[in-house]
Amino acid sequence: MSRPSVAVGVDRHDLVAFRPVPIRELRPSVTASPVLVRWLKDHGYYWPEGMPATDRRAELGLDKPLVRLPGQRSGAGAPSGSGPAATGPDPAVLGNCTALPTRPDDLRELARAVAADLTAEQLATPAHPLGSMPPVVARTRKASGAGSGTGGYRASTPDQDKTIAIGLAGETVVGAWLRERFGVPEETSWKSSLRSHVLAGGPGDDRLGYDFRIHNGDQTYLYEVKASVGSSGEVTLGDSEVERASHLGTYETYIIVYVSDVLDRERRRITPLPNPFGAPGLAGYELLSAKMRLRFTLPG
Repeated sequence: MSRPSVAVGVDRHDLVAFRPVPIRELRPSVTASPVLVRWLKDHGYYWPEGMPATDRRAELGLDKPLVRLPGQRSGAGAPSGSGPAATGPDPAVLGNCTALPTRPDDLRELARAVAADLTAEQLATPAHPLGSMPPVVARTRKASGAGSGTGGYRASTPDQDKTIAIGLAGETVVGAWLRERFGVPEETSWKSSLRSHVLAGGPGDDRLGYDFRIHNGDQTYLYEVKASVGSSGEVTLGDSEVERASHLGTYETYIIVYVSDVLDRERRRITPLPNPFGAPGLAGYELLSAKMRLRFTLPG
């Protein structure tokens, strides 16, 4: 259907007033009418709660300065400069002082780069937690700000773009480490959805509550990976992970694997941690949050 036909059809139903606009009348500053945006929202078209009723970048929090990073696309057809055609740098993480792009098409190459620089010392890390954990050093906790709740609209940030890449790097490390320790290839052991960026044979399942499963004799080891670009010594378990770690068969062992400095060859460490729901429980951990999510039935 041609553009004039669309305009006529929408106008016939009194949905919004249209008129064809000659190209010569357009200016770079033209944006959608706030009235149109409000109309879309008021008539049931999806609009995230708390998102401003506008398409203006500044009002949506999307007008951050553009910073060109190493590895950013360039050349014919790529946007450049600071004019309206510029789209900003590709998301990237810093690995061994090199910017590694984190677009979906780049994740396989990122995983290969991380696997290639694993050291023999890292791969020799024992596959089970060693003895008791050292006592936790108390730290001052930061108060949560007003904007720390969930739900509602938030503009995308570079940190959010990097989360998948860091998680994939951690799971790549652990997959290679488990292959070294047990002789089980990643095609068999890797169960999370991140495997789809590297392996064929199924997308994986994040509902399992663990990332890797190893059968070793009459024992089954479930490994949940937590990766960080630093060494904060903090992890968060999601709902499926808590459910699985707290409901194990007699032949199952649940192990959290913390990969610190995951993108730094020299500082990277693989640390297996005990199940906080098994013996000796939270010994060696500090419980930072005790949130509860409850469901109930209203009385008749």
